[in-house]
Amino acid sequence: MKLKKKFVWVGLIALIFCFYVLRHHRDVLNPNQNAVIVEVAKVKQASIPLEAQAIGTLVAAKNVQIAPEITGQVTQILFHDGEFVKQGTPLIQLNNAIYKAKLDSAIADHQLSETTFERIKVLANKGIISRQDLEKVSANLKEKKAAKEESQAMLDKMLLVAPFDGMVGKSLVSPGDYVSAGQALVSLTDTHHLHVEYNISEKYLASLKKGQSIQLTTSAYPGKTFAGEVAFIAPTINTQDRTISIYAEVPNEDEKLTAGLFVNVTHSLGAEDNVLLIPATSLIATIDGHEVMKVVDGKAVTVPVEIGQRTLNNVQILQGLVRDDSVVTAGQQKIHDGVNVTVKA
Repeated sequence: MKLKKKFVWVGLIALIFCFYVLRHHRDVLNPNQNAVIVEVAKVKQASIPLEAQAIGTLVAAKNVQIAPEITGQVTQILFHDGEFVKQGTPLIQLNNAIYKAKLDSAIADHQLSETTFERIKVLANKGIISRQDLEKVSANLKEKKAAKEESQAMLDKMLLVAPFDGMVGKSLVSPGDYVSAGQALVSLTDTHHLHVEYNISEKYLASLKKGQSIQLTTSAYPGKTFAGEVAFIAPTINTQDRTISIYAEVPNEDEKLTAGLFVNVTHSLGAEDNVLLIPATSLIATIDGHEVMKVVDGKAVTVPVEIGQRTLNNVQILQGLVRDDSVVTAGQQKIHDGVNVTVKA
């Protein structure tokens, strides 16, 4: 009985041994049997937009402090704080009684001078008055006309108007205040036309042109993009940080944006042709930079890469890969250098 049991155990062990030998032999003959299934993509060659990224600040295209050219007393405030006004809208009236009186006197003198000139002109044509007397009267007429125009100009200066369309700020004076020449009375800001000011690296100098388009984003409006156009490129490079100062015009008819807002700027510099691209999902970040898993003869190979521009779904490869290389796009976490892999159909 004991001998029978021994034969059973020996037979069992022999079967197990044969099973493992056969399995090992099968794995040697078919190494792909234990290969890890991964997804791959070919390195492709294409054109991508060349862009520069920057942080910018919005400023008003036009912003002035309304101030009188001559001294006077405020008689009327003709606007409401924070109101949008059109060009030429009256804003502040200064006491103009004296200048009105001077203008009335100048108009009367001018009219009298005109009448005298016309009478003397007739007499001169008849030879009754000399040409010299006519010239004196003509000169007097020009003098009176200039005096009238001066009085009109002085009267006009007593009414301060908006020099352009914009939003007025808070009034800094009240009726009855006596103001001096050059004193700021209220601000006026063109809110419909903004500039975004920003700097980009000097390496983009050769690609910069006026009229290039920009895109703006801001945390104030998540998911929304605003457009602009480059209007100024500094003629010199900032020596401290080796950047170029730029501003772009940004239409703001709906007044969603405001001066002083920080924005993210994407400056379009054209396109870069014949660049190598891989899916962004194939890129692996490391302490030293980036790498990808390339498939070579059915095995995974780790390849360090240098990257360039990023697009929505792809990454530019500057060094490390060539066109038509196969890179793993899914399953990297299951493999390492030298592992057998099978490409998912």
